[in-house]
Amino acid sequence: MTVAETGLLALALVWAVVGSLLITIDIREHRLPNRIVFPMYPIVLLGLCLAGLLSGHWPAVSSLAGALLWLTVIGAVWLVSSGRAMGFGDVKLAPLLGATLGWITWDAAVLGLMVCWLLGGVWALLMLATRRVGMRSSIAFGPFMLLGLGSGLLLG
Repeated sequence: MTVAETGLLALALVWAVVGSLLITIDIREHRLPNRIVFPMYPIVLLGLCLAGLLSGHWPAVSSLAGALLWLTVIGAVWLVSSGRAMGFGDVKLAPLLGATLGWITWDAAVLGLMVCWLLGGVWALLMLATRRVGMRSSIAFGPFMLLGLGSGLLLG
């Protein structure tokens, strides 16, 4: 199913704007501000309801499963590392991205999550290889999460 077929076009456009802002902030400041992330919770819920009304398709279970998948994976990394390997802003953003992709299909949610880890890992390796960062340096992961969302929206 495409984004248009699922009725998610309006929400995808909101994510394009908000995602661009979050990427810029996270790269500069290594944080995902609550004042931007928290308002996305009702916006995503309304966007998914609008998608359901427009498409007649209500995949609430796969959307919830996508949210739980993303929250579980990102949250586990945060929890196991005591917040050293992943910021809590990433944890707060994760269920929103998973729910959006899960609305398309479970596969889209899995794909988006895999892409964000793959891109983030490749970027970290490149930064280490070029000595721009060290083993104890932090790298903003929010941009890769949002790139995972974009790939899931386009390819899912």
